[in-house]
Amino acid sequence: MQKKPVIWLALLTVFALVLAACGSGEETVDAGDTTTSVIAETTTTTQAVTTTTEAAPMVELVIWADENRAKAIEEVIPAFEDKTGVDVIIELVDFGAMKDQVGVAGPAGEGPDIFIGASDWVGELATNGILEPIDLGAKADDFIASAKDGLTFNGTLYGLPYAVEAIALYYNTDLAPEAPATMEDAAAACADMVDITNCIGVTGGGDGTDAYHMYPFVSAAGGYVFASTDGIYDPTDVGLDSAGAISGALALETLVKDGVMASVNYDGAKNQFLEGTEPFWITGPWELGALNDQDTVNWAVAKLPKIADGTPKPFVGVQGFFLSSFSENKLVAQTFLLDFMATEEGMAAMFAADGRPPVHNAIIAATADDAAISTFGASAADGVPIPNIPEMGAVWGALGDNMAAIRNGTVDAETAMVNAATAVREAVNQ
Repeated sequence: MQKKPVIWLALLTVFALVLAACGSGEETVDAGDTTTSVIAETTTTTQAVTTTTEAAPMVELVIWADENRAKAIEEVIPAFEDKTGVDVIIELVDFGAMKDQVGVAGPAGEGPDIFIGASDWVGELATNGILEPIDLGAKADDFIASAKDGLTFNGTLYGLPYAVEAIALYYNTDLAPEAPATMEDAAAACADMVDITNCIGVTGGGDGTDAYHMYPFVSAAGGYVFASTDGIYDPTDVGLDSAGAISGALALETLVKDGVMASVNYDGAKNQFLEGTEPFWITGPWELGALNDQDTVNWAVAKLPKIADGTPKPFVGVQGFFLSSFSENKLVAQTFLLDFMATEEGMAAMFAADGRPPVHNAIIAATADDAAISTFGASAADGVPIPNIPEMGAVWGALGDNMAAIRNGTVDAETAMVNAATAVREAVNQ
């Protein structure tokens, strides 16, 4: 194949080194801006007058990605393979199962060199020794700070970011021509509508507990999960039963009691909006594709309305590439990430495939005229990173269950938040 000359050159180089030194050699791969050295294992066996030299093993990179993101990665692979002679193999893994599978396969020597993932995985995977730190070098300034912060744990960067996400407010422009500035404004608009059974669609009710989508009600008036200083979280300082968190929960309870926010799960909220019977729907940029592909509803997107006189701070998640600490090809993998993915071409391909707001400055500038993408970016700017410490695992169920209880009318708002905070403290202190 055309892409193999470097390998052949490397083998010849190794052979020459073996003849000269009868030891191990070093293959140099020129990959554009980065020169990657790959230690090539050689074995010299002397039997009587015969010397046998084994060829250096073929280097392969294994990347785990889901089907959607794999399409974008595939676009940059040919240039990398042609430049380096290294084969890249993409293995499709469901995004939701990625973290657990990496945690098992990596230590067993069966995992990927590179895998995609989310910012809230970082603390757990770094603590368990799964992640290798990444040095972006001169490329660091090409990415917005909040994206890098989301993939940083205890002061160390563990990923190459490519997208950021936070929820915002979709609204049906035929039913609600103007976006509400406050949740009270939304409720007032709902009161003027007829034949609307669910005016403000938010997942987190019914059988679909969802702390992620409910968090703006916690944060708007100053509530928080864990206190933090300079990005360092204190898991012993839980703020789910703080005055601000309870104030936001009371605002949620009012919307439920007033009948403008029904207790729906994710599919219920989505289907009602797409059917044109739900004026407002709170969710993320991952639904832009579905909305762009339909012609039933005229829609727009706006930042979240104020809640309890405060600006909601939605959870901000960062999507990125991670390098496995169990990879035997770390230098080559880092070359792939820095010289081929952390480029305008690589980041543009990821944005085209995924649709989430970009974090590379050049791609942000290129998408400035996209109102929806810009709005989701502005919502993320209001938000707070999802705490990426392992203790966050105790929060999702406790907070989601208790806010669903408010949505379902089975527990009052203050009791629900006290219960959530107590459950998190007990889990953290175990």
